[in-house]
Amino acid sequence: MRRFFKRAKDTMLRQEGGFTLIELLVVIGIIVALAAITIPLVTRFTGSGKEGAIAAETETVQTAMSAMMADLNLTTVNANTGVTVGVQTFTAMPSAANDLSGYLRKATTIYFYCWTATGDVYAQNRADAAWEPEDAESPAAACGSAPA
Repeated sequence: MRRFFKRAKDTMLRQEGGFTLIELLVVIGIIVALAAITIPLVTRFTGSGKEGAIAAETETVQTAMSAMMADLNLTTVNANTGVTVGVQTFTAMPSAANDLSGYLRKATTIYFYCWTATGDVYAQNRADAAWEPEDAESPAAACGSAPA
């Protein structure tokens, strides 16, 4: 019996362990295939997350604008045609009441917004056919006509 175990041990020690080139290529191929499937899905979710954040914040700003107009009995405000300094904090809002900070939880917003004469709020440059969420992240983008 002792001889059997000694022979088995010697046989195992002589064999070299490792993977063949084919096995390694198959594993690498599987990893590449999984990455090719998951990366587009993940990037799609990040883009929709930004658009969802803009939509949620736009709704909040719209509610603040509507509340301000109702409190001050305004039916119209001066529409902004360009982004000016302070639009993010709404201190440059061209109307008799130029501050929405009392109607917003935070005095500043993450994105920049435009508004129409009737008080409809939209993320700046939304009317642009090539609009991207990044367009609403800097004051350099212009307020065009309101989106349909």
